[in-house]
Amino acid sequence: MIDALYISASGLRSEQKQIDVISNNVANLQTPGFKRGRANFVEVAAAAVAADPAQAADPAQAARLSAESAAGNGSRVVSTSTMFTQGELRATRGVYDLAIDGAGFFELSTDDGRSVYTRDGQFRLDAEGALVSIHGPRLAQDIRIPEGAKEVRVDAKGEITAILEGEKERSVLGQIELAAFAAPDLLTSIGDNQFQAGDTAGAPTYGRPGETGFGQLQQGQVEMANVEMIDEMSALVLAQRAYQLNARVLQASDQILETINNLRR
Repeated sequence: MIDALYISASGLRSEQKQIDVISNNVANLQTPGFKRGRANFVEVAAAAVAADPAQAADPAQAARLSAESAAGNGSRVVSTSTMFTQGELRATRGVYDLAIDGAGFFELSTDDGRSVYTRDGQFRLDAEGALVSIHGPRLAQDIRIPEGAKEVRVDAKGEITAILEGEKERSVLGQIELAAFAAPDLLTSIGDNQFQAGDTAGAPTYGRPGETGFGQLQQGQVEMANVEMIDEMSALVLAQRAYQLNARVLQASDQILETINNLRR
């Protein structure tokens, strides 16, 4: 009965984490480039085997001991995964708004020299004409848009062209490349829709948009969050019901223990 208290408590903690993950997904429903999270549950194994089933006197006792030793001690959240499914592309008409239609990440360089990766293609120009994320880091490719450039275009393959001041023909200003990973779901989120690559995600591979394994770019659009409200609300209802059931088990265990404590000879 004491075990039931700890098992139900572990269930409460796990479902609370599930509700927190769902809440974060819903809160970022309108965040461009956001990727929904998912809590991964595992069973907590029994700490020790009460008795060796092989030493049981008869098959029935052996089966009972085997079942007891296999009983778990509740559940826990082992990790939170990021789901990198494609989000809806929404038109913004912003010249420097770019969406990846397919696989791949924009590679950004932070002020301290680190490389981070994102699906959020909301860019702007800094004082030097470089493309920077709205959160600060620059695009890894050193592309500069000269002052006075007109009709800046980014084609589906990532080539940036514009009509420079005093010229009539379009000039090529740079080429955007994308990064891809063997296991993108193992990237580490650092906030602001940015991710870091560790050993588990694999080394990044690079390529131009439209090449094999990489999506194409869409200028004047941004990728919205891949959160589906119906799915999140359904998961929230299930998490709430599981939380309530664990709370009832906790309450029932407490009532039984109270009854035992009040027994009189």
